[in-house]
Amino acid sequence: MIALAAATIVTAAALVGGRVLMSPAVGRAPAVVAVATSEPGPLSPPPPGFPDLTGFTDVSHSHEVTRSYVLATFTSPTGLQCAMWSSLGDTAAFCFGAIPGLDHPANQVYAGDQRSAFDQGAPPDSDKLNGKPLASGEKVVLGAGGTLMGGDQITCGVQNALVACIVIEGFSQNHGDDTAQRHGFVLNPQRSWTF
Repeated sequence: MIALAAATIVTAAALVGGRVLMSPAVGRAPAVVAVATSEPGPLSPPPPGFPDLTGFTDVSHSHEVTRSYVLATFTSPTGLQCAMWSSLGDTAAFCFGAIPGLDHPANQVYAGDQRSAFDQGAPPDSDKLNGKPLASGEKVVLGAGGTLMGGDQITCGVQNALVACIVIEGFSQNHGDDTAQRHGFVLNPQRSWTF
């Protein structure tokens, strides 16, 4: 009876152009959820504490760098050197310099479509350094319209001494809805964190 009900939901999902999402839980019957894909829904919000970048001025066109891959760079008001890129299956946002608000030493932070982390290491490649300044209230967006590998989207914004970046995996396929995997970071003198 349960199998018949699940098959009916799967068939209904297929008929309306939905996707079937399977539960990763081991030892349980798969959860079947129909998700409509014909009309994008509202964007799912980022994690609590992540600044709302929607009202920031988009200055992407003045920060894109022409390379053999998609790349944008900027320098924060506090001197952090930041880059956003998509190349060879690696879509990421990265900042290098004196990372504030940590209880351990780190001079870089990375957020990609699979993970995010602070680290202590050597400077990045020179093409990811010395970008144009990004002023408070400005943001850079890469990938709107699915131009990045896998259709990901990266947004970074600056508000006073704060730098915030978010990578949304498969944005062009899921329209950034709440099925989208998100990784990113917030760099703030009070507290810096990754997700």
